[in-house]
Order: sequence, then C-alpha cells, then structure tokens
Amino acid sequence: MTLQGARNNATSRFNEANLYLVSIRSMEVAGQSATQELKILKGLFFVLLYGAVEKSCTDAVQLLLSKIKALTPKNEHVILPFNVVTMARQWKRIKDSGHGNAFAQMKDLFAGIGSADAYAFDETLFSSTLQNVWAKTIDEVIGALGVTGFTLGTTEQALINELVDKRNAVAHGRESASSVGEKYECKDLNSKLNVIQALIFQFIDRLEIFLVNREFIDTTHRHHYPLKI
Repeated sequence: MTLQGARNNATSRFNEANLYLVSIRSMEVAGQSATQELKILKGLFFVLLYGAVEKSCTDAVQLLLSKIKALTPKNEHVILPFNVVTMARQWKRIKDSGHGNAFAQMKDLFAGIGSADAYAFDETLFSSTLQNVWAKTIDEVIGALGVTGFTLGTTEQALINELVDKRNAVAHGRESASSVGEKYECKDLNSKLNVIQALIFQFIDRLEIFLVNREFIDTTHRHHYPLKI
C-alpha cells in the first residue's frame, strides 16, 4: 500500500507549472523591462503553481485516508491523535445538536475512543481545509493525523504563504496579474517552483511512510494489520 497514485498526479501538475515557466522564460530579455504580456503571465504563474500544491496535498491526504479506511482499524488500536479522524462524525453531531443532550453525547464520544469497533470515517474529511493551503494548514492536517517528523522551516513557511497570498490576490481580484508579475524575474519563479515542489514531495513521502509503517496504529497492535502491497 503506497501513495504512488498521488505522487504521479503531483508530478503531472508540477510538470505543467514547469512547462509554463519554460514557455514564458523565452520572452524575458536581460536588461530590458518586461512587456505587459509577460508581467501578466508571470502573475498567472502563481495561480498555476498554487493549483499544483493544493491538488497534490488534497490527493495525498485523501488517498492516505482511503487506504487506512480499507484496513478498518479498531478505534482502540489507533493512536490517540488519529481519533480526530475516527471520531469526526461523532464530534460533528455534538456540534450540530447545540446544547441538547450534549453531555450524554460527549460521554459516548469519549467511550468511543476506547471502543473495539471500527468507526467509519470520510476520506474527504480534510478536503475543505485544504482549499486554502497556507503553511499553518499543512501543520494542522499533519497534527490531526498524528504524523510526526515533518516540520516546515521558517523559510518554507514564508514561501508557501507568499504563494497563497499572491495566488489569492490574483484569483480574487485584489491585485492584477501584471502588478504581481512585475515584481519577479523568471529565475526567481523557477527557484520558488523547485523549492515548493521538493517540499510537497517530501510531504507525500512522509505520509507514505506513515501509511506503510502503520504509524496510525499503536505499536502494540500493529501486528493485527499486516502490510499489503
């Protein structure tokens, strides 16, 4: 069980961004001011690159949860942080019910954490969260899954946040594509692409290790869930 499908999809999306950048790089002439067309194309690059990031993260997390769901892990076997996933439906019911019968439902919620039942969960649980992938979004999803050993550095956080900010500025009309694009040379955009692409593949790799090593299961119970290739 791997996340190769998510990795293949990510490769395809980042290849599109790279091809786009290659095509506009030929329009840039050293020592000359960029044309209005080139400025616009550079600004739109942030939209294309952000799309690759959001889609890649969403695919990886959704495929991970789909494969874990297929193992039907018992709730008493999963690590405590992963109860964010397994108990999500029960928690939503409590929130939706308001104050009525809340304490009884909370009692059932906590009892369910130690249950020998396999709780069904939705593999698209984080899809709405990942619709705006700021650096803190990645940290939140990682924490909710119980994944350890993956941390965004200060430089990486700033780069991801810059990407989202510029994408939102263009996509939502806060700034024109040309006003965003005029601030960057193609070599700068290429550097951002390389760093962000490497980061997202590190993210996918870490989720795959989490899956393959059954890190979502407490160590004393992992023998109940043999590896299936």
